[in-house]
Amino acid sequence: MKFTRILLGVFALLLSGAAITLVSQEKNSPKPVNYTYAPTSEQTMHGVVVETKDFECPVSGTVGSHITVKSETGSIEVHLAPASFMKQYEINIHKGDKVTVVGSKITYEGKIALIAKSVEIGNDTYNFRDQSGKPLW
Repeated sequence: MKFTRILLGVFALLLSGAAITLVSQEKNSPKPVNYTYAPTSEQTMHGVVVETKDFECPVSGTVGSHITVKSETGSIEVHLAPASFMKQYEINIHKGDKVTVVGSKITYEGKIALIAKSVEIGNDTYNFRDQSGKPLW
């Protein structure tokens, strides 16, 4: 009988430790971020491309093409489209290009960024999303 009580006590301690571990993991785990295009946060910015890069992007869920645009008010990262979309339609944006970007404002890695709907360079306009913000890829 005494052995059964000890065994039950050890089992209860193990269960409570597991429950505490599960609760603490839930509290400490980062909340999933949903990067969606919101027409209500749409804005237009003018500037010069200071950097272009492709990387695994949580916004597009693939290797995405990005530019950093410097304007009078500062620099901002612009999420364009999957790199495969850019390649398929031969969209080439270069450092030094003067651009007008229409996009939805998001917070990415603690900084304000844009999800591009369109980018205008000179007489060319590249569209990445339709009027409602749905991706064209």
